[in-house]
Amino acid sequence: MRQTLLVLLLALCAGSAGYLAYRLLGPGSSPLIGQPAPNLVFVDAQQREHRLEAMRGQWVLINFWASWCAPCMDELPLLVEAQARYAARGLRILGPALDDAAAVAPIVQRFRLNYPVMADFAAADQAMQALGNTRGALPYTVLVDPEGRIAEVVLGGLSRAALETLITSHLACSHRA
Repeated sequence: MRQTLLVLLLALCAGSAGYLAYRLLGPGSSPLIGQPAPNLVFVDAQQREHRLEAMRGQWVLINFWASWCAPCMDELPLLVEAQARYAARGLRILGPALDDAAAVAPIVQRFRLNYPVMADFAAADQAMQALGNTRGALPYTVLVDPEGRIAEVVLGGLSRAALETLITSHLACSHRA
């Protein structure tokens, strides 16, 4: 009886902690939503600059990742598909990696990443913090709307369905305006 009560108490605590984490960290819960995105500059592996401010008029999905992050690796093929599918509708994906170039290059090849990837740990960490992720948890995804405001923030991995919903719900909003 005592052991059953202990298990139930632990399950209740774990469930409450999970719900609280979802409410605090889940989609749509960031106080940054609706705020102007900071004027960030991302430099890709070919030393080209990608200025967030210069991407006004497009939806920009910034996905922070690392080679050692399993959920990040699960997202990469989904992001490749999303870039191919939605680029014509105004979506640009950027992939700052909290990693170095030697670790990132084989992954770019393996997954045939079709969007700009950055491999500068310090710069990616600084940008990620400027976009609200002070915990350093990965993956971390921020969607910036065509007016340069933060539309969505997601801490943690995105499934195919969640990524599709995230993109299509926002792209649909911009086509109604």
